[in-house]
Parts: sequence; C-alpha cells; structure tokens
Amino acid sequence: MNQDTNIFIQQFKKGDNKAFDSIVLLHKDFVVGMIYKMVLNKQDAEDISQDVFVSVYFALERFKGGASFKTWLYRIVINKVNNHYRKLKLRRMFNFNLSEIDVVDTSYSDNEEIFSQYDKKLLYKAIISLGGKQRTVVLLRIYQGHSFKEISKYLDITVNNAKVMFHQAKISLIKRIKKYAR
Repeated sequence: MNQDTNIFIQQFKKGDNKAFDSIVLLHKDFVVGMIYKMVLNKQDAEDISQDVFVSVYFALERFKGGASFKTWLYRIVINKVNNHYRKLKLRRMFNFNLSEIDVVDTSYSDNEEIFSQYDKKLLYKAIISLGGKQRTVVLLRIYQGHSFKEISKYLDITVNNAKVMFHQAKISLIKRIKKYAR
C-alpha cells in the first residue's frame, strides 16, 4: 500500500488529479475507521474524513516524504479530530447536552481498568473535556491501541512526554468522572 501511495503522490504532483482519487480510495476506510474510534459517531467520522481529505488535497503538493505518508495523514486526522472536539466544547458552552450523545459499545485497546469500570457516557464526556494533547494521547492509546512510541511520532513529542500526558489524563479523568457522576 505504501509503494502505491508514493506512486500516486508523484503522479498527483505531476498534475494527474485522478491519482488523488486513488489515494483517497486506498486510505478512506482506514481514515474513517480511525476517526470513528475517536469520535464514536459515524456521521461525524464521515464528515471529519472529508475535511481530512480536503486538507490532504491542498497540502499534498508540499508533502516532502520526510515522514511516512501514514504518519503525515495521522497528524492531519488528529488536528481535524481536535477541531471537532473544540466545536463540541463550544456547543456545550451554549447548552449542548453531551449526555445525549449516543456512545456505542466500544472496546478499549489498553488494559487500563479506569476505562472499563466507568459508565461509557461519563467517560466519553470526561475525555472530550480534556485539553487537546491529553485528549489526543488518550484517544490514540485507548481507542486506537497505539504504543507510546507511535503516539510520540504522531504528535512529535518524546515517548516519556506521551506517557506523562497519558498518566496525567488518567488522573484528570477520574476527577472529572466523579464530578459528572454526582
């Protein structure tokens, strides 16, 4: 898949817009699935994935290939998901009720007990209320199952920094869940 993607990128850079369609077809299911695991809403995942590919289209000319395409794509997805959560926070400020969000039954990739012992709606509400990088680390670790090494690469931080953010996020989540449960 990576070799095909590189070929399509080169074709796109030479002016072949059909090559971009091939890139989308190769990565669409992966992107939508990844976003869905992070936002837990199919319609939002599809909307965000469209935003992702629009951004990829306009930025692909500048893609140098220093990082793998998948890593570059992950960064775009993370930025778009964070934008989505910023919008949710704004809606919440204007009486948008997060408890009405339908949180599907999810399985957690990490063995952390905190993520299985609390009500899924409360946990989701607490996760989206976290700050950007902490929220992203939790989403990548728990819902995507990425290692701290992978997370550090996607967020351009050290492995230790990813671990610290995850630990701090867990502490914050416990406090927030207890607050919401009252």
